[in-house]
Amino acid sequence: TIVTVAVFLPLGLVEGQIGELFLPFALAVVFALLASLLVAVTVVPMVAHTLFRKRLDRGTSEEEAKKYVHKEEKPSKLANFYKRVLTWSLSHKIITFVIALALLIGSLFLVPSIGVSFIPSTGENMVVASYSPEPGQTREDIQEVADKAEELLLDRNGVETLQYTISSGGNPLSGSTGDSALFYLGYSDDYEDIQSETEAVVDDLQALTDQGEWGSIDMTGTSSNTTEYYIYGNNVEDIQTASQQVIDLIENDDNFTNVDSDASEQYDKYTIVANQEELAQLGLTAAQVTAQLSNIGSQPSIATIQNDDGDALDVYVQVANESFEDKEDLENTTIQTSLGTEVALNEIAEIEDGQSPNTLQRRDEKLYGSVSADITSDDIATATSGLQEEIDNLDLPDGVSIDQGGVSEQINESFSQLGLAILAAIAIVYFVLVLTFGGALAPFAILFSLPFTVIGALVGLLIGGETISVSSLIGVLMLIGIVVTNAIVLVDRIIHKEKEGIPTREAILEAGATRLRPILMTAIATIGALAPLAFGFEGGGSVLISKGLGITVMGGLISSTLLTLVIVPIVYEATTRFSMQEHHKAERQRRKERKQAKKAAK
Repeated sequence: TIVTVAVFLPLGLVEGQIGELFLPFALAVVFALLASLLVAVTVVPMVAHTLFRKRLDRGTSEEEAKKYVHKEEKPSKLANFYKRVLTWSLSHKIITFVIALALLIGSLFLVPSIGVSFIPSTGENMVVASYSPEPGQTREDIQEVADKAEELLLDRNGVETLQYTISSGGNPLSGSTGDSALFYLGYSDDYEDIQSETEAVVDDLQALTDQGEWGSIDMTGTSSNTTEYYIYGNNVEDIQTASQQVIDLIENDDNFTNVDSDASEQYDKYTIVANQEELAQLGLTAAQVTAQLSNIGSQPSIATIQNDDGDALDVYVQVANESFEDKEDLENTTIQTSLGTEVALNEIAEIEDGQSPNTLQRRDEKLYGSVSADITSDDIATATSGLQEEIDNLDLPDGVSIDQGGVSEQINESFSQLGLAILAAIAIVYFVLVLTFGGALAPFAILFSLPFTVIGALVGLLIGGETISVSSLIGVLMLIGIVVTNAIVLVDRIIHKEKEGIPTREAILEAGATRLRPILMTAIATIGALAPLAFGFEGGGSVLISKGLGITVMGGLISSTLLTLVIVPIVYEATTRFSMQEHHKAERQRRKERKQAKKAAK
């Protein structure tokens, strides 16, 4: 129990989203294990004693009871078979170890076929479509697009619920900073291939409108499978050029969809260059012209009313915001002069055409633009690494650099932290075992059971259609505690028999036959408990964590249990023999030194 609790301690050091997500899980396991330990040393013995007393009360004599407790059980057929296998393995250590090592290395070649992702999808049948208008589109334009989209989506097969919102302050889900629309489509539970449906919805909506861009948002997990690239540069023009190069690469890659960029979109801009001489003749300033053209800012109050409580209330007159249809409309706009006359804007200023980027951002004090895209492939690592190779070969403008972000950055950060947590857990377990056994060789043999969990875990993920994700790495952490516990049960029995004076080989064979049943019972019980999770019987959002975790633990437990029963005894006997040889060598050296000392004394 202490070993398993120690395994989950490093999860408390994991920061960020993964730490927030899995720390409650780790705490629940730790406190449940501590509670079960308390029950095991108090309640279980009490219940066993009570049941045993009842057996005596039914007529069993105390002599018969003692014989029943101390009698040696005859080894089962399975135990005898395992004993023969173990005997052969101990006599052919190198061959057995090479076979196990070959299986371990061979399983690593399954990684490209399995794929890597951040957190797997929950499998919920939902499509979230987002609409980002083009620069210059008004809220009325967005409402008109939303009405058309609603009519189209209501007639779509499988749609049970539909809800949409139009936001004016930006939406964090779609990443938009201006007006946008979000459509939530709920499908029936038996609807299949929601991924293809998502792409079809976006394509149909895009064909419906001439302006703006439709995209989808992955709401099936805690993080959408979106990759993002940050393009840093010295000026806007270079950033826009590099952004377009990246966009072209992504659009030609079938692993990505919904490409979006905040650097490539631009507003049509009109720059008003005032004629200072004309303004001076009419008694105007550039600031006065700007104030008359601008709709920004609050209107001055026309009166102030004081209520009975003494509070002052300002009175404003609501006026319509002025807008311009085109450049000609702007040129013909009249400006009120200080002389009481009106003059057309094009008579006092020159209006120049231009363009302005949609947004201008800085990151780490550097000017940058971003390009993002949704990943359609389950194997995120392969898809993004292939694209990164093409981006690295781009001929970029001078001073431009590109950094990768999004889900790839999350995977790298989370996998690194969990990898360190796994290494820390192994180190803590080894330290606890050294303190428990009073030596380093027995814990060393026990830890040899851990690498072979990889075989079953990878094969299980491949068969189950799951990717290597954060969930599966949490499963690896659980495996460390479970597998080491099984190995401890075996090695502890071996050491106990050795202390009774039995040779190491005979102690290993006796311990293997005796401990086979509890080891298999532990493994089978754990596998049975995780089966509903691994097969996704619980459904819903809980698949997010449990399915990958369950498959990893089940597969790893199967392979490690089978190999633990063979590899751990081999390593233990080899290390014990090496230790004895070193002991005998040291003893011979001491005898030799004593003889030399005696000769020197004579």
